[in-house]
Amino acid sequence: MRVLRSGFGIWFQSVNKLSTIMTAMLLAGLLTAAGWVSADQRDSDGETPVASVHVTLPDETAGAAFVPGTRLVADLPRAYVEEEFFVEGESTLFNYAHNPPLGPADITPVAEDVPYKTRLIVRRPANPHQFNGTVVVEWWNSTAGFDTAPAWEPSAEYFARQGIIYVGVTNSTISIDYLLQGCRLLGFLPPSCGARYASLSLPENGLAFEMMTQIAALLRSDQADNPIPDEYRVKRLFHVGESQQAGSLVTYASAFHEPSVNDGYFIQAGIRARSINFGPSCGGEESPEFPDCTPRLSFPDSQVRTDLPVPVYQVITQTDFEGLGFNVFGRQADTPTYRYYEVAGGSHNTSHIGIELIPAGIFGPFPIFLEDLCRNELNTTADGPVFVSYVLNALWERMEEQVRFGKNPPAGIQMDDVAGVLVRDELGNVTGGVRLPSMEAPRATYTSSNEADPNLPPQLQGIGGLACRLSGSVFPLDDETVDALYPRTRSYFRDVFRSARLLKKQGLLLPRDMLTILFDALRNPIGGGRGAGAE
Repeated sequence: MRVLRSGFGIWFQSVNKLSTIMTAMLLAGLLTAAGWVSADQRDSDGETPVASVHVTLPDETAGAAFVPGTRLVADLPRAYVEEEFFVEGESTLFNYAHNPPLGPADITPVAEDVPYKTRLIVRRPANPHQFNGTVVVEWWNSTAGFDTAPAWEPSAEYFARQGIIYVGVTNSTISIDYLLQGCRLLGFLPPSCGARYASLSLPENGLAFEMMTQIAALLRSDQADNPIPDEYRVKRLFHVGESQQAGSLVTYASAFHEPSVNDGYFIQAGIRARSINFGPSCGGEESPEFPDCTPRLSFPDSQVRTDLPVPVYQVITQTDFEGLGFNVFGRQADTPTYRYYEVAGGSHNTSHIGIELIPAGIFGPFPIFLEDLCRNELNTTADGPVFVSYVLNALWERMEEQVRFGKNPPAGIQMDDVAGVLVRDELGNVTGGVRLPSMEAPRATYTSSNEADPNLPPQLQGIGGLACRLSGSVFPLDDETVDALYPRTRSYFRDVFRSARLLKKQGLLLPRDMLTILFDALRNPIGGGRGAGAE
């Protein structure tokens, strides 16, 4: 047990394991030079150079589980089993070896053998014969102050239809603290999970990088305590992160890619690498001198590597581009394994509407739902009207095809801009980008953000401001505009059909989701002299 650098000693009282990073990078380079090897051609049960971990079950009598995601397994189109596990091991904390760093993989150990204990939830088909061999590991998001599942929310039904195993992992000190404090929503509601998570510990966010490789190796291993039962043979494993954890995934893919266990990376709504550790940033007024401070990667090293031998897909929404300042500096050119997509009209918020956030009796006689927080009608990834979820579903399928069969993914697509400012049409909708039928056959103007309802209780203004800022707004077109766009009701369906057909041809819309869009257009016709009010 030792501290390698005094500046980090204040975070750890106990901290010897060298990372396999250089080996992984060498193997990645050899794979790139020799040609890409399909995951199905590898022995997923073989030995890996990754340290093992120990798995235990939570004490079910100590409190209820805190389960991220509002899409419950009971509501999926296929029978699924949901189980929670605790995982513990030792991880290495890293810093960059130089200031400024020579690149995203210019890393060096700072503290070794740091103990951690986290939790994960496995959602798998109840029938192992329905498992398709793919595991999706989500780095649960911590922006709300607790674990959320922004990759699960919009794609849960797709995962279930395909027979994919989903694994969500707590990877943030913020979320660990929330669990340790008993899961007090908003900081003042009664604790809902009791002492269930009292034994968890993650001393530093930067430990998550090696920790997540250990967990991925566990899920592909023959360990007796692997949370995925033996009859489910894992052939492919993909990582996904959204927003803050998209930044974590940028850092992870760029510096910690382990070819023996990781087959692809799906970066949602994020472009910049998250810090390699959460020590003081170099250059601050009171920051210590390097190496006791942490340099930040500068553009373009802050972007994800595009030379990896596995697929890396990056999906950015209109809200990300305009509301969160991702802009043109986040854009990267296609490579054989990397693609970048911007979804016109899409919002950052992946949540479903119609979900009770605050129970009745807390702020009045009625429960409070997500849509109650915001001033304007919501536009979300999961529930639209601009269903970014359809694009995500299609890209999950494309990633699997790329790994299994070597198929080229769809070309990257960007929204139109002039000097970094998005171009809008006469309705106020942006042009270019991945265009869903809701943009090509518009019923509304879709803006990039929303705002909290000023009538919210003061205790909800903070979470309302955050949730609404990350959501888009919907401003329905007036009847006169609708009738001018669609002189006949069939005009609207025609435009929807043409748009959906093109998106499907591009590989960015699945046939099943295309049928959903067309049936919705038939059930809800507009125009033809009846404006937007036709039934």
